[in-house]
Amino acid sequence: MSTTPIFRGNRIACREFLRRSSGHYVYVLLRPDGTPFYVGKGTGERVFWHENESRHPDDWCSNRHKLATIRALLREGEAVAYEIDCITDDEETAYVREAELIALHKRLHESGPLTNLADGDGGSAGPSPLSKERHATTLSGFPSDNPDRALLNDFILGIAPMGSVVLKPLSQFTPRPTAPYPSKTMRPSLRQAVALVASAAANGISMERQCVIPRRVSIRGVEGCIENGVASDIVTSGMATLRSAPAPRDECFAMSSSQVRVVVGIVGLRKCFELGVVKDDPLAQAPRRIG
Repeated sequence: MSTTPIFRGNRIACREFLRRSSGHYVYVLLRPDGTPFYVGKGTGERVFWHENESRHPDDWCSNRHKLATIRALLREGEAVAYEIDCITDDEETAYVREAELIALHKRLHESGPLTNLADGDGGSAGPSPLSKERHATTLSGFPSDNPDRALLNDFILGIAPMGSVVLKPLSQFTPRPTAPYPSKTMRPSLRQAVALVASAAANGISMERQCVIPRRVSIRGVEGCIENGVASDIVTSGMATLRSAPAPRDECFAMSSSQVRVVVGIVGLRKCFELGVVKDDPLAQAPRRIG
């Protein structure tokens, strides 16, 4: 699991960073030495509420361990450090990432440093099995109450298993301009490669040489678009070069022959052949010579 944040700094810098962003974000509160002590999910100014709450003498006590940690830092003249792990338009994705980070760092009773009472999902005692199932279905399954999302998920899962969505219906989210994450490095991943191959297949684009892959797709009548976070991952990892457009949905990803080979290698030549983005069947036997 990648834990490289897209932001880490003090309260002032964090507020400025969030003013330039929108959507749901997952954050981590840190001690001055970088040790995490709380993971949360929010929008707007949510990340700062904990420190504000700790300053109230009436002790709201939403979480005694968390407030005691913040108050101890303030008494010692120290400051809380802030980390933004990710930003997404999809609230379900943020909940899942919050739970992942809590499981990674672990809570106090699990011999970890976190003061979280719940294990994620926005609950006070951890997500119920039904809630977990709902999240998983929305992110990478076939939600019965969202046929457009189910159709796009079905197309993606036919390429490779995914823990979270890479294509979203255009009617259900607002594409943001794609930009690489500042001060963050990452490697090409299966999730990024699947997004590019899916768009190439949907748009009838060959991936046997350099090509340009649209961010926008149309699959069985459903208009979709590569999700904001995946798009940023693609340019951050160097898997493709962004071609910007006035409307983010009309952006494209330019790929050199070497970048194409990386993507096809990650997804698999056979799968790319089945999707029609490469011509030669890797399982076909070469014809024998006669004479």
